[in-house]
Parts: sequence; structure tokens; C-alpha cells
Amino acid sequence: MKITDVQTFPLRYIKDAPKIPRTFLLCKVTTDEGLVGWGEASTAYGHHFPLVAKEIIDHTLKRLVVGEDPRDIERLVQKMRMWIWGYLGPVGVSNQAIAAIEIALWDIMGKAAGMPVYKLLGANRDEIEIYATGCTNFDVDFDWHRQFFSRALKAGFKGVKCRVGKSRDWDEAFVANIREYIGPDKKLFIDAYMTYTPETAFEMAKRFAKYNPYFFEEPVSQYDTTSYANLTKVSPVPIALGERVTSLFEFKNLYQQGIGNIWQPDATIAGGISECRKICDFAEAYSIECIPHIGGLSAVGIAANLNLALACRSVRQLEVDGAEYQPLRDEIITEPIFNTDKITDGMLRPSGKPGLGIEVDEEALKQFPYERGLIYPDFYPQYGTGIL
Repeated sequence: MKITDVQTFPLRYIKDAPKIPRTFLLCKVTTDEGLVGWGEASTAYGHHFPLVAKEIIDHTLKRLVVGEDPRDIERLVQKMRMWIWGYLGPVGVSNQAIAAIEIALWDIMGKAAGMPVYKLLGANRDEIEIYATGCTNFDVDFDWHRQFFSRALKAGFKGVKCRVGKSRDWDEAFVANIREYIGPDKKLFIDAYMTYTPETAFEMAKRFAKYNPYFFEEPVSQYDTTSYANLTKVSPVPIALGERVTSLFEFKNLYQQGIGNIWQPDATIAGGISECRKICDFAEAYSIECIPHIGGLSAVGIAANLNLALACRSVRQLEVDGAEYQPLRDEIITEPIFNTDKITDGMLRPSGKPGLGIEVDEEALKQFPYERGLIYPDFYPQYGTGIL
């Protein structure tokens, strides 16, 4: 079997609330035996710069893999790294672009074997509990957020994640309100998107602690490793990070510096399924829980991380976008298995079909053409700044 073509699909849709654009990059790998695989590159919430990843794939990675056997995944990953790591670095968009192809290769591998990817990886289970990722929306009252979470709670989701970062007092009031709403038995997660200073991050960890959160995600910039290590040691709430950590080497550095209690690798970001499997296995050896970060992906990325999670003992739960309207989650695959309307007991299950377990409707992709425009920081400029 040989790879005959690699195609990329930059995509875009407008959220219903708040009405801001979300952009993505999917990748299709075709073989001479008619098998097709799909992958996704992500910057954690779709892909903010899909044309950058597209250029890397179209101009360089495509010619490196066309003509190769798609089942030689490890060798092809090393080949792609050799060509781009020395020039673009072993982090960030380099590994995101590789991930898009690597995931597609696993999709083909599973289809060729007639098995789901999670079975090929060793299948630790065939279902996993999920929690709902909330929406960044600072211009509405708390009742709006309660309504947002109501669908997921009715579907039996095991918890919800609050997106904070407006102001310290608003953030605490929001968390308190949602804890009161969901009750003491549901898990509560908090995501600060690197918005706090080291000092206010510690203050907020203490303020949040009374609401018994499961974790406090990205309280400070991931590049401020000294503050991250210090906060991990003293925070009364477990610290989570990883959606912007793009390789096993970077996660090893986190461990060596004592950063983070919970890691959030993502196959669409950190080089693909194989690399994330290594990260999760490394974490298991040191009793670090992994929760793949899939709250903002298309169905392709969700499927990739679900297959990964089902094979890893260090992964016990996943997040799913709690939004009712997410067309790249629900409308681009023939069977919308990730739609929250399909879930009744708070557990996510794969289809059991070969490969990633989904069938992408390529015609449906035409409904979501990419257009240049505003991106997430245009709407929430304080996010990621570490100044709150």
C-alpha cells in the first residue's frame, strides 16, 4: 500500500453565542488501495492559523510521505521531523502539522487491519466518562451559563468546566454560582487561559479552593516555568496544563521542573496519537493523571483523542464541547456520535468501526469554507497575557 495524495482543508464556522469565528485544519491522506485517512492539526481550540499549518503540509510534508507505506507511522514521523524541526523548531506548529498526517495514518492503519485504533493500541476499555467544557462569555449573566450547562447535565455529564478571566471578583462569583448550580457531587473544573499573574494565580487558587474544583487549568503563562513550578507546590487546588505543550520532550521538562499535577496532551497538537501515547505512558509511570484536551476540536480530533484515551491507563476522563451548536463536531461526519444529544449517561463511546471510527462527509466540508478574519484574541485580548 502506498500514499498517493495528501490534501488539507482549512475550515471556519461562526459560533452561535457569542458570535465569534472558529477556524480549523483537517487533513486527508489517500492511498492506492482506496483507503482514506483523516487527521487534524490544532492550536487547542480549532486552529487559529490554519493556513500556516496548511503550507507546511502542502509544501513539505506531503512530498515526504507520498509514495510511502502509510503503515510505517513511526518512520514517517521521524522523516517529517528531520525535515522541519531544524528550521521551524521541535515545538508548536511543526508538531501540529505532523499530527494532522500522523492521525490520518492511524486511521488508515485501522481500516487496513479492520480494527478500531484503540484496539490496535491495546484497548484499556471501550467507554470513558466526560465533562462539558463551558463557553467564554463575559457579557452575560450567570443564568446564561447555567442554561449552557443544563443540556450536558441532563445528559449525565460528570462535571463542567468554567472559563474564567474577566476579573478576580467576577471569576470567583461565577465559580461559586456554578458550584451551587451543579451541586456537590459533580466535578467542577476551572480554566484561566494563562490570564493571571503569578501572585493573583495563587490568590485565586486559595479563593477557588472552597468550591472544591478538580483542577485549576493554565493559571499563568506556560513559559513562566519558575512561577508554574512554585504554584504547583503551594496551590491548594491541583494545577493542570498541556494544551500548548507539543511533544514528549516538553512534557519531560514539565516533570523535571515539577510543573503541573494533571497533564492535558492533545493528539492534534503534540505530534499525533503515537507521541501522545508516549506522553500518557510517561505520566502513568509518575502517577500523573492525563486528560486529553479536546474541548474545541472537530469530530476528527475528538475521535483521535478518544481512541488514544481508551488505550491509556493514565486517562480516566475526557472533556467535550458543551455547546449545542458545533457543526464541525456534528455535521461533517455521517454518524454524529459526539453530539451531546446522543449521550444519556455521561459516558463517551466509540462507534467500534475500523480506524478512527468515523466517516467524514467531504461534501459537508464545503459548507464551512475558511475566510481570513478576526481570531479569538481579538475578542478576549486579556486571555493569555498574565496581567489580571
